[in-house]
Formats: sequence, C-alpha cells, structure tokens
Amino acid sequence: METILALTACLFLIALGDIISIMSRAKIPAMAAIILLYLLATSLGMPKNYPELSGLATLGNILFPFFVAAVTTNILPKDLLEHWKFILIGCIASGFSMLLTVFVGGLFLGIPTVFSGAIVTCGGAFTAGMLVIEHLNNVGLGELTALPLLLTMTIDAVGQPIGSLLTKRYILHLQKNWHQCPLSSATSVQNEKFNRNGIALNSPENPSPWFTSWIPPQYETNSVALLQLAIVVYLSYLLGDLTGLGWAFMLVILGLTGSTLGFFRLNMMKRTASSGLIMSAIFTMVFQMLGDLSWSLITKQLVPLLIIILLSILGLIVGGAVGAKIMRCDPMLGIVASIGLFYFFPGVQNIITEVARTNIEDSNHYSFIFQHISTPSIITTFIGSRFCLLIAAVFIPIVFPA
Repeated sequence: METILALTACLFLIALGDIISIMSRAKIPAMAAIILLYLLATSLGMPKNYPELSGLATLGNILFPFFVAAVTTNILPKDLLEHWKFILIGCIASGFSMLLTVFVGGLFLGIPTVFSGAIVTCGGAFTAGMLVIEHLNNVGLGELTALPLLLTMTIDAVGQPIGSLLTKRYILHLQKNWHQCPLSSATSVQNEKFNRNGIALNSPENPSPWFTSWIPPQYETNSVALLQLAIVVYLSYLLGDLTGLGWAFMLVILGLTGSTLGFFRLNMMKRTASSGLIMSAIFTMVFQMLGDLSWSLITKQLVPLLIIILLSILGLIVGGAVGAKIMRCDPMLGIVASIGLFYFFPGVQNIITEVARTNIEDSNHYSFIFQHISTPSIITTFIGSRFCLLIAAVFIPIVFPA
C-alpha cells in the first residue's frame, strides 16, 4: 500500500510538472517545475524516501544509460558529418566557460572552490559532479562537497528556463525570417539510394548511408528496440571498464557507430514505446539525488552558487557565439546549442521539444526548425561535455592533491 502511495506521489509531481510546462508554454520547463515541486512537497511533509520506496528511482538508475543510448540515435550519421563544426563549437564553449569561471570566480572564492563547481556547470554536469565529490571525500576534503552537490542538483532548475528563453527567441527569429531560411527550400533527392528492402538510406528507417538495417522491418517491434538498447548499454559498460574511458564515453561512440553501421534506426526511444516510463523513472532518480538538499544548505551556499552559475552561463553564451563566429555559423544557433552544456541531458532534448511544440503551429516549419536546432544542440552538448570531463579527469588531482 505504501509503495503504491509513493509511486502515485512521484508520478503526480512529474505529471503536474508537465502540465505547468505546457500551461506556461515552456517558459517553466518540465524538469525545473518538477524539481521545485519536489522540494516544496518534501518541505510540506512528503517523506524523502518516496522515490526509493516507489521503485522508480532504482529503475531510473538502470534506465538512464538506455536514455543516453537512445539520444545518440537522434542524429543521422550524415548530419554529424554535415555539422562537424559544432563538435569544435562545443569544445570552444566549454573551454571558454571553464577559464572564465575559474579565473574570474577564483578572485572572489578561491580557485579550488570555484573549480569544484565549474566542472559541473561548464559541461560536466552530473558525471563530473560525482567525480569531484568522490575525489574530495577520498582526500579528506569532504567539507567542499556541498557546492558541487548543490550545483549538480540545481543546474536543471536554474539553467532550463534560460535555455527555454534562448531557444524560444531563436525559434521566433527563424519563423519571422522563414522566407530567408535555407531549410525552407526543397531538398534534392536525385541521388537517393535504397537498401535491399526498398527503404531509403540516410532515412529514419535506415540511418546508415551504406548498410541495410540489421533488423528486418517485420521484426522491428517495441521489445526488439528495447533489446537493441540493452545490448549497447551492456557493451558500453564492458568496454568502459576495459579501456578506463567510462561507460558514458563508450556509449556515445557505440550509439553513433550503431547508427552508422545499421544496427539502430532513428529515435530509438520512441520505438520502444517506453519513453513515458523511462522519463518518469529518470525524474524520480533526480528526486532521490535531491534527498540531502535543504533550503538552509541553499542559503549557506547562495553566494558561491550564484557567482559560479552566472559566470558559467555567461561563458557558455559568449563561447558559443564566438565558436560559431569562428566556424562561420549563426551565432544565435551557437548560443542555443551551447547553453545545453549547463544542464545537459535529458534537459537539452526536452527543452527543444517543449519549446518547438508550444511555439510552432505550422507542421512544415516544425519539422525543419526542430531538426535545425536539435542536431547541432545534441552534437555540441555531447562533445563539449566529453571535453569538460577530460579537463576534470586531468585537473582534479592537481587542484586537490592527496
């Protein structure tokens, strides 16, 4: 009985967050609303063990890699090649934001304190936060873990409204200048090629530009799609341990490789017919992460928190615009793609989906604009975050020696 009550309570907060996001036309993103609702509910007496008791938090820990694997299938291989500039834009935005935050913020708070938070907010997100927290505890600096922990728990609530605003402004800009948008012109299909099943290569049903999809169309069921993700997740953990590169890095490589070789189709999350359950489990996992967060802790760390957040966001915006300028891309698109490094996944995909859904009525405009923003944003976030994690792995032992 109590398990069902805990499950219902968690799902109620998640559903209410979705409703708030829709009613606000994505001005308040779902993740931000859900986190604030959870903090409000626990302050009013809801037990903090509900996420664990419901079973969803445990499921979220298991399914989060499935989500990451599925996100890598949202990009056609040809799009990755066509948008190679955003690989560099992601590295430039993350690197510039890190330098600005550490050296300017270090003048007020000290470099070690700022660095412990910057690797979370400049692209490393949850993974980098866990890395630095573990290292600080190992070297006897546990008192410094509060700031990265707080940032890890609040980057969605703080960053997603900003990302939503910037994305909305860019979408409105594209719609206003639709007649000048190169995406509005017809795409040539003169050289379109087909696989042996008569399905076009470089298409959602056959993302590979060279190989026929491994799974014949008649066997492409929901359960088979979920099994495909499970296989790749297992291989990512296996190879991550063998190489020392970690499961997340290997999962990105395997996901993109799987699409290129024909193992995956496009948008595998939707093909599992499990997206609602997976996202609810992930949101509940976030609730569990918020278990140690209190309003008193927020108040105590408010000044360092605000300094790091402001400098990180400024660095990502400027770095994204400068990177786009260097790569001769639209600076506004560079900003929209780079700001996702602050709150990472699933926020990046959720923001684009919510804002596009609530601000684009024309179906033709929606398809073109969504793809125009989504692909560069996913590429920028993935590559920029890997670059930030590399910085974290190299400098954490230097900044915090044993």
